[in-house]
Amino acid sequence: MSDIKAMLKEMNISQAEHLPIVAEFCRRIGIADAVNAAVPTEMTVNVGTVVQLMVLDTLSGRSPLYRLERFAESVDTGLLLDREIPAGAFNDTTLGRAMDAIYDGGTEQLVSQIAFSAARAFPEDMDMRHVHFDTTSVSVWGGYPMCNEEESQLQVTNGYSKDHRPDLKQFLVKMLCIHRNIPIVGGCENGNVSDKTINNAVLTNLSEYMARHGLAEGAFVYS
Repeated sequence: MSDIKAMLKEMNISQAEHLPIVAEFCRRIGIADAVNAAVPTEMTVNVGTVVQLMVLDTLSGRSPLYRLERFAESVDTGLLLDREIPAGAFNDTTLGRAMDAIYDGGTEQLVSQIAFSAARAFPEDMDMRHVHFDTTSVSVWGGYPMCNEEESQLQVTNGYSKDHRPDLKQFLVKMLCIHRNIPIVGGCENGNVSDKTINNAVLTNLSEYMARHGLAEGAFVYS
């Protein structure tokens, strides 16, 4: 009996729940590989692995990014990430470096690569002849003075509010979708940019973009 108790004390017990299914979808989509191809680094834990753990954490419930290390302590990384990684490897420094690398590599390009990888993984009856584009505003609280200091940054500022909150600053989210609203391109725009300006830019680059990714020419729907 004492041997059994000693063995139990040495065991690490974690609750898998739905996460192995999510991890398998991540593998089929190739999230980690797509991220690493777009954002190559010399980090001990590559950025793709960090992103995959962030996806698993997000789909486990609402928790802030700074708790990613704590989440890693509660799961079997060998099962979910295909190799055992100490929870301490997902500390704030690692997470910050990964986020910086993603930003430097281009977030729009990365979203597109992952989206097309997912579309190729599940190609059944995928209609790529029609694309749908839309934007929405995201209202935020706070001053955001740094946005006025550097024009290259995303400008969180006042603009036309689709949330009907003109008193709040905002930024815009744009999304280009195919086949029942599957996103293939996404990004953020300054809070004071008009839909007309964004729409014109999308139309200007759409044909070249679709050809580059093997999409058929077709109808463009904007709302």
